[in-house]
Amino acid sequence: MGFEGAVQGTSALNNAYEAGLQALSRRDRGRIQCARPDDLVGSVHLDHALKASHPNDPRWDYGIGLRRPSGNEVALWVEVHPATAHGVEEVCAKHTWLRNWLSSSAPLLDAITEGYVWIASGKVAFPGDAPQRRTLASRGIRFVGRNLRL
Repeated sequence: MGFEGAVQGTSALNNAYEAGLQALSRRDRGRIQCARPDDLVGSVHLDHALKASHPNDPRWDYGIGLRRPSGNEVALWVEVHPATAHGVEEVCAKHTWLRNWLSSSAPLLDAITEGYVWIASGKVAFPGDAPQRRTLASRGIRFVGRNLRL
């Protein structure tokens, strides 16, 4: 199953699917560059889609569908958040919430999940060898700085 089908097959995401990166805010769309734009299948603004049903939860920002060279489609989960020491704790909490939500409420998306990415929304306040980066890596969260290149 592809990304769009997995989104449409997730009842909580009714009408949340958009082509390309259209579900992302204009500012956040500018943080992502894709060498092969045709590989961008679609996107969802997970935070907005689940705000009413999960108002107090630490919701993740976006899901992006990508077509790999094999033809398979995968879901990449992207969080845009301040890159501070406190931000690491917040992103880790969001990551835990997302993984639980995917496994319990979105098994079709969970099955095609390829990874989790954090994009800094501003200045990066911890160096490349900081323990926070090791914490993120141990959880499977890839910190990419201020821009994501696909």
